[in-house]
Amino acid sequence: MKEIVRGISESLGLEDKYIEKASNLENCLQIMIANLYPPCPQPELAMGLPAHSDHGLLTLLIQNDTVGLQVLHKDKWVNIHPIPNSFLANIGDHIEILSHGKYKSVLHQAVVNDRDVRISIALAHGPAADAAVSPAPMLLEDGQNPLAYQAMKYKEYVELQQSNKLDGKSCLEHIRNRGI
Repeated sequence: MKEIVRGISESLGLEDKYIEKASNLENCLQIMIANLYPPCPQPELAMGLPAHSDHGLLTLLIQNDTVGLQVLHKDKWVNIHPIPNSFLANIGDHIEILSHGKYKSVLHQAVVNDRDVRISIALAHGPAADAAVSPAPMLLEDGQNPLAYQAMKYKEYVELQQSNKLDGKSCLEHIRNRGI
């Protein structure tokens, strides 16, 4: 996880440990979510997990070989076919915030089917609960780019997200500065 975050920092032209320090990764919040999606006799009437983006920095996902994860790409839902013996890394809202929108969190959903069981385990990695995350000042180009997101403590962001039904990127939109 730290190596991925360091690579993202460097790709943004930041010091390699910038995101680690800004989000206080030494005291990060990690959440493990296990999902079991049994076969559904009428999959067109059910949803495994509604469309959402992940609140943290990165989510690492391991899953069996059953298709069910979809990402929104060019306004269409696209199936992600699992690669055996691998895990998938999703960019979360807080990487989008820290990168001032240069990286985008991934809008995704889980769908069910009528034949196979799908199992997934998500390992969500977020900043420390008390870390107030905002765009990296070095990415604001000497004040030429207005601040795209308000600073908010990670704990407050998670509470805001959990207090609302999953509705796409509604939580991220809530802290986006208008006029951007």
